[in-house]
Amino acid sequence: MAEQRNGDGFPALLGAALRDVVMDDEAERRAVAAFRLARDSDDRATSPRREDDWRPGVG
Repeated sequence: MAEQRNGDGFPALLGAALRDVVMDDEAERRAVAAFRLARDSDDRATSPRREDDWRPGVG
């Protein structure tokens, strides 16, 4: 997609798409709290599976 000189190119489209995003503050707070709880947990029962490791040469 070639960028047009009248401002209707990719940057303008991307900006318009981002401005239309509606944030749910409560959902974001719950997600961050769940992430922090899992990160700080000492429970090692949820170790990653080998097939989840996408590093080259591992597995």
